[in-house]
Amino acid sequence: MPNIYMKLKNFLPPFIFALMICLPVASTFGQKATPGKTAPDEKKLVQLSGVVTAPDGRSAIPFSTIHISHTFRGTIAGMDGFYSMVVGEKDTVEFHALGFKKLLFIVPTGNIDQKLTRNISLETDTLTEDPTIITPYLTKEEFRQAFLSLKLKDDLTERAKKNLDQETLRDLYETLARDGQENQLLTLQQIASSSYYAGGQKNYAMLGNGIPIPTSLLNPFAWVEFLKAVKDGRYKNKHKTDKEKNKLKDNTNHYDY
Repeated sequence: MPNIYMKLKNFLPPFIFALMICLPVASTFGQKATPGKTAPDEKKLVQLSGVVTAPDGRSAIPFSTIHISHTFRGTIAGMDGFYSMVVGEKDTVEFHALGFKKLLFIVPTGNIDQKLTRNISLETDTLTEDPTIITPYLTKEEFRQAFLSLKLKDDLTERAKKNLDQETLRDLYETLARDGQENQLLTLQQIASSSYYAGGQKNYAMLGNGIPIPTSLLNPFAWVEFLKAVKDGRYKNKHKTDKEKNKLKDNTNHYDY
């Protein structure tokens, strides 16, 4: 074997010869690990579950995000705040929710049945942002130029006089539709006006013409009909005479009990 190494040393470059010498040594150290045993740095998986709530511990925080730090593995809590995900022992789990402070939780070791239940309460957080002013102009100089070139036709006094003009207000009164309160007031006034007319007349103002019909005492055609009925004797007193009453009394059947 030494003769073979000496021959190779003469034909091979120095760095390749050194590499060939180190390979058997590296393979020898790599075979020291006992097969069938778990490496000491391998993590034990745990099913982490719980509910994310507000500081009071009763109000659930819906749709909060839970993920393992420095990884892309995570989940989202439900509407009731419940979450469940697989993590490894000693992992750092982050809990996030809008309006609440971030919370870090380190998964402990020695969990029984590889299950862990942990309810998380997040503290409220107030977010403040700088105010944003939206203007139609790019710079202050453009706004200044537009403001100085603005020409108002009337001042505030002239505008007030035009708005309070009687003809303008009358036109608006005649053209604008009535609202619910005005329609209710008009209906009540029509019912009150029709109640002044006695005689059993119907409230024809409710039919749309707006004019209640008065009582028949002021109707000449009603008076003509009344005089004609009196002349025909339709209103005579039809009391029976004493003879007719006695005759009716004698014809009455008498029963003995």
